[in-house]
Amino acid sequence: MFNILYNEDIEIDMVNLFVYINQFTKSIGETSVVLDPSKCRLILLGMRQDLPHVDGMDRASCFKKIANFVVYFIAERPIQNPFSEKNIGGDLAKLSNHQNSIIALQIAIDGLHGATIYRNEKESLEIKTRIELSKHSYVDLIDSLQTATVQTHYKLLTILLEQLVYKTNPDCQYPVMRL
Repeated sequence: MFNILYNEDIEIDMVNLFVYINQFTKSIGETSVVLDPSKCRLILLGMRQDLPHVDGMDRASCFKKIANFVVYFIAERPIQNPFSEKNIGGDLAKLSNHQNSIIALQIAIDGLHGATIYRNEKESLEIKTRIELSKHSYVDLIDSLQTATVQTHYKLLTILLEQLVYKTNPDCQYPVMRL
């Protein structure tokens, strides 16, 4: 994630975001994507200035940072046109704002792969295995994210992403408690 987002210079993040969106949309067959650069700048500024973490951006976990980006991206809707049904399938194409939810979630999945979890001053763990989802869960997740906002989805998405990482990286999980 940190090679895509949350660099010291917002201009680096802008370039990384544009390149990522271009490469991803080409890979799924989209050839004409309308992207609003001013909304992208607002997203990148907002996710830094308003990260809802008591200790600030520098002390926030990779899960909090990426969840914050995801909800900002989806709420701002920088990708103006929907993806075609032939490229994403009917289940996703019928969802409003699917294009922004798909891109934001994909950035989260790619960004968390290889990220570092810091437990304390002495312990750090690498997320070695990518998040994996069934197609059914993926469609449901895109559906649930299409109207995401920082106020309503940030904390829940943070926990969900953390648990999805732990599903494929059990060595990264905190000790579990029986409920």
